[in-house]
Amino acid sequence: MSLSGYTLRVPTVHRLDDYLGLWLYEPSRFLAQWQRRSADDLFAHVAAAPSPRPTSTLEMVPIKGDKSIAVVSAVGTLMKQASSFGGTSTVQLRRDIRAAANDPNIASILMRVDSPGGTVAGTADLAADVRAARKRKPVWSHIEDLGASAAYWYASQADAVYANTGTALIGSIGTFNVIYDVSQAAEKEGVRTLVFRTGPMKGVGVPGAPVTDDQAAEMQRVVNELQTHFDAAVRTGRGMSASQLTAVRSGGVWPASEAVDLKLIDGIRSLDSTLAALAVAK
Repeated sequence: MSLSGYTLRVPTVHRLDDYLGLWLYEPSRFLAQWQRRSADDLFAHVAAAPSPRPTSTLEMVPIKGDKSIAVVSAVGTLMKQASSFGGTSTVQLRRDIRAAANDPNIASILMRVDSPGGTVAGTADLAADVRAARKRKPVWSHIEDLGASAAYWYASQADAVYANTGTALIGSIGTFNVIYDVSQAAEKEGVRTLVFRTGPMKGVGVPGAPVTDDQAAEMQRVVNELQTHFDAAVRTGRGMSASQLTAVRSGGVWPASEAVDLKLIDGIRSLDSTLAALAVAK
């Protein structure tokens, strides 16, 4: 059975671990989300939230004859499953992109993006499906106001990338993880946390246990290794040199008016203008 014939199944049960892995997310928005959700009982929320219902994002825009442009929308936080806090499933995006690539009545694909990013998990697979679709037909990205981190990784794999206005924010090329060392606070409370482990990285981040320099270095090594995959995808997708990538991989975002010169996007144009141009793209 060919890969293109395999049916991707979107997870339909909320899983707490989906929220606890590494993230590719625009930092200021991640902080806002963190502050908003820190008072929530995440365990109770996940248990009580309705099961996700996979919903296709595909919209068809008719063009000449019986052909159409398929518009695939990635909006909000990107996670493998449909997040109980909103957002878009990367597995569902992969299903939609594969369906559009395989449909002979679809001439081209437009990936509409308005997202601060999401989890590391699922992003590389999504990017790979975009690259595969490009071999079948034109695939463009249109960023509406925000295309950051995981969302930019995804958008950058298209043949061309446009933003809707000069004020759209683009980039945030970076990976991060957060572990809190509250051992000094525990010590002041007279609490001593003992972690019995079979390896130096087991139990890292257990509340009250100190995070050693070696553990911190190992966590940084993992983050750095994951970032190499992000870097390679952006360099390949955007045709950047090493120096061009270095100039934009600060983790910050760039206004679209600057992102053009930095080679993060190809131009600034309205959605209607992008669709009109894509309709005649070869």
